[in-house]
Amino acid sequence: MNILQISAPKSGSFWLNTILKKTLQQKGRKISYFIRQRPEYKNLKEQKLSFKAQAGTDMMDIEEEGVFYRVSSLLKEPVPDLREYSKNATLAWTHSTWCTRTAEVFALFDKKVCIVRDPRDVALSAAKFAFTPYMKEHYPLAYSSVEEFLTGEYERLLDQWVWFYGNYLLHSADLDLHFVFYENLLESFPKEYRSLLQYLDLEMPEEEQKQIEEQVSFSSMKEESPRHLNKGKSRKWVDQLSIDQIEKASIKAGALLRIFGYPLTPGEGNKLPAIPGDIPKQELQQILEKINWQQLY
Repeated sequence: MNILQISAPKSGSFWLNTILKKTLQQKGRKISYFIRQRPEYKNLKEQKLSFKAQAGTDMMDIEEEGVFYRVSSLLKEPVPDLREYSKNATLAWTHSTWCTRTAEVFALFDKKVCIVRDPRDVALSAAKFAFTPYMKEHYPLAYSSVEEFLTGEYERLLDQWVWFYGNYLLHSADLDLHFVFYENLLESFPKEYRSLLQYLDLEMPEEEQKQIEEQVSFSSMKEESPRHLNKGKSRKWVDQLSIDQIEKASIKAGALLRIFGYPLTPGEGNKLPAIPGDIPKQELQQILEKINWQQLY
């Protein structure tokens, strides 16, 4: 079995990757890596990146211009053979949004798992992450503070979130996507994990599921990757965003937030998200038509 994980940046990508990796290891499934077979890997693995195994993780960029394998800002090369890549990259990872090449690439993977996180918390996480030593070295920005970053990037990040997840939800049936929610993993890990196992066609005793839950807790993962992880919390936006910023999120992303079941205001409480039983395709198309995607990336 090969798996492709999909996420917008700062949506719990590393957490999902760890969950999938630990699950496959627990079931005795071998994980193979395309990038670790490349001659560049010898030098790349010596670099100090955001997390320990980043240089050896199969990150893929799926774009209109082509499909590329990538390591941070250090390497980006065209995938020479997609079928061979999918055979050797059995746990691949992409931050790419949907494009005309997506279906072709996704069809080469047995399972596709997409993690979703509240865009208001995504923006806060991205703002803090932008000032880590890793980001300053590999993806430097002109902003001098978290507040300045949010002022300049907040609305773009909201539109980017809508474009990213709106498109994947719209095409979810055709792509055979399984959605995992960051907030549900925090609040009800056993339930969200059982759903993931069912999608992956894997059976696991309850005791082993508890072991995985402990292994992928933020305290355990932070010991291994302190530079990449923060605190692992939801609803940070309630206390850390201004009233104007919360209202802006309702305007920019409110329609899709509602479809996923996220609260628009703090007063709505800690509602947990879910995939709607009947996906409103016409409404999604109308939402996406309002976004100028060319200005998002």
